[in-house]
Amino acid sequence: MTHLNLTDSAEPCFITDGPPSNDLPTPPYRTMNLPQILAGLTDDELARWPGDLAHAEREKRRKAGG
Repeated sequence: MTHLNLTDSAEPCFITDGPPSNDLPTPPYRTMNLPQILAGLTDDELARWPGDLAHAEREKRRKAGG
C-alpha cells in the first residue's frame, strides 16, 4: 500500500504551472457596488433576491414607474 506523506514537500503544489491569465474580464462585483448591481437586474431577477436592499430597489422602481 502506498502512503502519501504531505509533509515531505517544502513548497506548495499548484494545479497549473503558468501565471494567472490577464485576459479574463474583471467580475462585476469588483467594479460595482451592490446598489448598482441590483439596479442592473431585471424585475424577474430582482424578485428572486431576498433582503432589505432588494426590497428597497423594488420600492424605488415602483415609485419611479408609477
